[in-house]
Order: sequence, then C-alpha cells, then structure tokens
Amino acid sequence: MRTLFALFVAVAMIGCATEPKRTPDTRTAPAAQQAAAGPYPEEYELRIISWLRMNADDPDNVQILSIGPPQLKTLGVSAPDRGLMKGDAVWESVAVVQSKNPPSPPAYRHFYFKDGVIRAVDLK
Repeated sequence: MRTLFALFVAVAMIGCATEPKRTPDTRTAPAAQQAAAGPYPEEYELRIISWLRMNADDPDNVQILSIGPPQLKTLGVSAPDRGLMKGDAVWESVAVVQSKNPPSPPAYRHFYFKDGVIRAVDLK
C-alpha cells in the first residue's frame, strides 16, 4: 500500500511540474553551427521588448503582438557595419508589432542574435 501511495505522489508531483522553456533541438542543428552563433539567447523576449521601446519615436504607441523563439539560421546577406558576414550562424527571432495610433497593419521585425546579444534588426 505504501508503494502504491508513493507512486501516486510521484506521478502527482511530475504532473504539477512546470514545462521548461523550449530550447533548440540539438539533433537537428549541427553543434558547430550552434557554437558559431553563440549561446541560446535565454532572455530574448526582454531584449527584444527593450530594443523596440528604445528605438521607437513613441514607445507607448508600439503594440507587440507576438515574439517567436530564436531559431538557428545562416545569414543570407552581409551586414559589415554590425560585424556580420554572409554565411554567419545567428539566432533569429521574429517579432510581430504594430502602431496603436494611427492603427497600422502588423509588421514583422527579424532580430538576429550572436553571442547572446542583438547584433542586427531587419525592419522589412
């Protein structure tokens, strides 16, 4: 009976555990590419929100609709002013934003992280 009770308590504790944040799948991304991009940007949401507010003409007018988790990517174009060259491995996160007043359609902002910091933002 004690064994059954202990098993029940263990199952209940596992069921109550919070789900950890999703980290990149190391089986699908080569280790060399991950190493070249630097560590996974753990606080990417906070960094993106801060960047958007600091670079907006009116920070209170920016509405963030969503922020996607960073995905490992190889750059297709160079950004020499940011120290990024075509073919570099980076973490890319896509944020969907829009202006509140006047209302505007959603816009996609691509954030490129390297070595844990935002190195470039594609505003297209």
